[in-house]
Amino acid sequence: MFIKRTRALRLAVGGSLMVFTGCASKPHSATSIETALTSWQRPNASLTPRLAGSATSPTNRSAPASQTAHSSSRTLQYAVENSMPAQPSVEWYIGEALARHPALRAATADVRAKLERIPQVTSLPDPMLRSIVRPEPIQTAAGDIFFTLGVSQTIPLLTKLELAGNVAAAEARMAVEQLNHKRVRLIADVEKAYWQIYLLERSLEITEQNRLILQDLERVVDARYRVNQVAQQDLLRVQTELAELRDRENRLHLRRAAAAAALNQLMDRAPQNPIPAIASIDTARADADVEQLIALAADGNPELAMLREQVQRDRQQIELADLGYWPDLTVGVEWSYVRGRDAFEPDVPAGAMDPPVNRSSEQGDDNWALTMQMNLPVWSQRVEARKREARQRLLASEGDLHATQNLVAFRIFEIWSRIETQQHTLDVLNDELIPQARQTYEVSLTSYQAGNTDFLSLIDNWRRWLNFELMRHRETVDLHTALAELQREVGMQLTQDGEKSIEGEGTIDE
Repeated sequence: MFIKRTRALRLAVGGSLMVFTGCASKPHSATSIETALTSWQRPNASLTPRLAGSATSPTNRSAPASQTAHSSSRTLQYAVENSMPAQPSVEWYIGEALARHPALRAATADVRAKLERIPQVTSLPDPMLRSIVRPEPIQTAAGDIFFTLGVSQTIPLLTKLELAGNVAAAEARMAVEQLNHKRVRLIADVEKAYWQIYLLERSLEITEQNRLILQDLERVVDARYRVNQVAQQDLLRVQTELAELRDRENRLHLRRAAAAAALNQLMDRAPQNPIPAIASIDTARADADVEQLIALAADGNPELAMLREQVQRDRQQIELADLGYWPDLTVGVEWSYVRGRDAFEPDVPAGAMDPPVNRSSEQGDDNWALTMQMNLPVWSQRVEARKREARQRLLASEGDLHATQNLVAFRIFEIWSRIETQQHTLDVLNDELIPQARQTYEVSLTSYQAGNTDFLSLIDNWRRWLNFELMRHRETVDLHTALAELQREVGMQLTQDGEKSIEGEGTIDE
């Protein structure tokens, strides 16, 4: 009897395991998402006719495969600092920021968290174990049933599991594109901070050079004042200009320190860490077609890619909601313990023949059963409301995608208009205004030394030359900043003929 019961129990458990292993949905593969997460590189795009820039092509930027989160503390903590080159390029700063910025580590963790949703929604529900203990047994011909043990497994329509996995995978891909969006924005922020430091350093150089020029002019005015050839106000005016230049130098040094702190925080470094001086470069040149840039953004902009994944997710949600009327099947196995009892033997009068007695109850054979049940989706208002919700979410996602496409196209058009304006302004400054202003100042200085012009005209000509020089560097930095914003919108690293990047140092001839 014990052997029979053991076999029945094995049959029940084995049957449930067969149901579980035979009907469990295969987990959705996340290999492509993991690859996109760990081996990201900003794509290169060669433009036609071209987008020209520096003579140095940047290295590929990739996020590290594994990143360790900071330990929690009330004090500020920074990543372990790598050795900095003597003359780090903008590419080095970008690589450091991508490897160390805490917002990217947080976004990476969010992607990995969403990846873990895929096996959760594609797996079968937990099997149910049921036991029944009967204080008053059920009496059967085979014996008394005191205890019943059963195991069941709910098996949804396998298409539901597949669609749920597709929805979870789409949300993981959305998180990947959100991470990529943060990456390209971080690159643009690093480039802007880099060029802000560059502008301040060039402004310092020009201010120092003009201070030396004014010091020479002060000696000339002082010499003429001593022989009563000019009024004292000329000497006081040039001394006032010198004091203003010294004050400007101090303010530029403070602004440069603040800009260096901004660049350090993008690399998760202490704000007081030194940033080496940036060498002077020539102006980059850019030539591209707006329609081509918009077409590149359609494929490369992470924000648009995220919204496309959102549309795909909502379409899967509609398909999943349409399956709401399909019931879920629950199958199981039950085993009942039957305890044998003495057979019933009626009293027989003396001398009568003993009747036959059924002794099946003395055997106590256990019994088992196969069970099947399903839910009845009769509350249609709930299913229909879920379907309407999914359709409205899809309409909202498609509207967001369309609006963002228009916004990205507008931003690209606006940035490119600024680039063309800045390039034209730089051409005028380099070819006409600065040479003419320098020549005018030199002529007026010679004339002033000869006593043929007044000091006010000389100072005005000097100021005009100084302003044009400062304007040239401001326009240069604005141009590089606009190019960084353009690459952020396109989502790609724009290069000339697949070789030269718009970022970096050097001069590109058209």
